[in-house]
Amino acid sequence: MQQKTPQSPRQNTIDYSRDLSDFGLEPPKIYRESQNNYSKPEQPKRRSDKTAEKNENLTRSQKRAKETKKRKKRNLIRKIFGWVCAVAIVLTVGTVLSLTVFFNINSITVSGNSVYSQEEVLAQCSIDVGENLFLANTDSTKERLEQTLPYIYNVQIKRKLPATIQIKITEAEVSYSVKNDDKTYILLDDNFKVLELGAQKAQGIKISKANVKKAVAGYKIEFADDDVGDCLQQLAQVVKENDFTEITSIYSNNVSDNYVVYDGRIKFKLGTCEDLESKVYRALAACEQLNESSPNVKGTMTVDSDKSVYFTEEEVQSNLIVKKCENIWNLCNSTKELLNLHLKHCQYIR
Repeated sequence: MQQKTPQSPRQNTIDYSRDLSDFGLEPPKIYRESQNNYSKPEQPKRRSDKTAEKNENLTRSQKRAKETKKRKKRNLIRKIFGWVCAVAIVLTVGTVLSLTVFFNINSITVSGNSVYSQEEVLAQCSIDVGENLFLANTDSTKERLEQTLPYIYNVQIKRKLPATIQIKITEAEVSYSVKNDDKTYILLDDNFKVLELGAQKAQGIKISKANVKKAVAGYKIEFADDDVGDCLQQLAQVVKENDFTEITSIYSNNVSDNYVVYDGRIKFKLGTCEDLESKVYRALAACEQLNESSPNVKGTMTVDSDKSVYFTEEEVQSNLIVKKCENIWNLCNSTKELLNLHLKHCQYIR
């Protein structure tokens, strides 16, 4: 019987490196504690640590001076906070007293009024005596006065300490008039606010050929055609901004057919509302030249967008009207003569 000789441990180990290489893998690496000799990065010192190090290097007197400085700083902050709180309390109490106890209105003054009396103005004023000066609603009062009293153009309401309200009125002027079917007029200011209904006489610039949808005193007039209303607004704005005193009438048929009448005898045919100001200026310049030779001429001034101006005189139409009148007159005379002959014949028969 043969005895097996014992094998060394090296011979019993399996060669894993050879087996792993057959599969295309690398053998695992073995790390030992002796190989971990790397050093960790030093962490930055905290601020408290730095302060502690500095304090350790200070002497007793220096530490005492530093503590005294901190104590003074804390006391100063407390004082400032206390003063801020005290001021806030005083302001709060003062505001409450001002809105409840003090500054109650004891007088309301009115100036700039001539159309309406002071009593009429105060009757429509929503601010009452005894009301707090700072709680009075001036905006609603302004709006109410301008609507209920149409001839008030603008209102300025000021508070005067200790207990007075001042109302300063700017009155409206009639700038335009629109003729009604009953031959009365609607009077408007330069913003088309209705000042008066049923006026017997026209004032300012006449707005012709306009169908009114709604007219209420104190409110802006509304036209049946919104486009016509917009064109009239633009024409009125040009007249207002440039103070064209020679303009006597404006009207609009549609957005592309707008007119301005100069001195009641020359119509400016302006077309669309584009570049209205320039068109009116060119037409006025042409009228000045025309007035030098024919101061009473009547007609139509056509102003195109290409800066050309054409004038058509109405003399031909006038002559035709005169001729028609002459023919009617002659006919009347002939008829009169025939009647006279007829009467004479009747008398002769009798």
